[in-house]
Amino acid sequence: MMRALKGLSKAARLLMAYPVLSLFPMSLAYSLAALISPMDRNFRQSYMRQWVKGLEKCILQGKGLKIEDRNKCIKKHLHMLSLEALDSYLVPRLNPSQMKKLSHIEGVHHIEKALSRGKGLIIATSHFCRLNMTAYSLGHMGVRNGILSQAVDKDNPYLDWIDRRFLTKKLKKYYEVTKGPGLTLKDNPRHIYRALKRNEIMVILMDAYPETVRNFYHVPFLGGTLKLPRGIARISQKTESPIVYSVVKPRKKWQVKVEIRPTAGIGEDAFFQTVKEFRQDILDMPCQWWQWAYMNTMWKSKITDEQ
Repeated sequence: MMRALKGLSKAARLLMAYPVLSLFPMSLAYSLAALISPMDRNFRQSYMRQWVKGLEKCILQGKGLKIEDRNKCIKKHLHMLSLEALDSYLVPRLNPSQMKKLSHIEGVHHIEKALSRGKGLIIATSHFCRLNMTAYSLGHMGVRNGILSQAVDKDNPYLDWIDRRFLTKKLKKYYEVTKGPGLTLKDNPRHIYRALKRNEIMVILMDAYPETVRNFYHVPFLGGTLKLPRGIARISQKTESPIVYSVVKPRKKWQVKVEIRPTAGIGEDAFFQTVKEFRQDILDMPCQWWQWAYMNTMWKSKITDEQ
């Protein structure tokens, strides 16, 4: 009985509350969204315990990483997750002029320069802040872009029916804005290569991977090493597609800034430069990174392999 009630509560938030809020004026919608959590209380407590544990474990090893009071950091992170959930419903309703009030984007010329080579483009990003704002912002500017995402059907054992329905709707609305190829980890990887050969943009997360992935780089990270998949560098090398790095950062209240940064070009050199940018952003704003909860599998305290 309690499990069923928790499920209904979660469904009410993800499938009803956020869609209704998306109909409100933007400022009011985001202000109210901050009062709602996309996670039920028990899961939120469990998730945040792991998140804090991973964060503090790395802080003890890392040099230069500083955070404010732990509770303030938790509050910032949960606030961000709530706004990110609302983004899924609200952003597709916006017109380009309204989108500019929500998201300020810098460095678009790096994308234009990369596409002029005719080899496609990989935008490497991470689970940092409201990560989808990169693709949303470009889409509202008329810059078509695609994404490689997790599969959200019944084959994904980590999703319940509420997650599947929420994420299915989220991706559908996402594609309405970005208008690019929507590929999942279940799809044949050749579709990524074909998209890049058509001079398409593919947005790929560098800090997420399925359990089936076996090939990793072990990059220096906070006194240890962080496991990151080799896929982005490998795809870039084979297709000669350049890599640019994108990060989303919070601004005042509910607004964000998207920063597009150039890298060394293609392949491993470009990917490792991207990792340096990614690492510095985490040092600057550790409360915005989602993946602290997974440090038990992604991070080791002893540096064993520089790359």
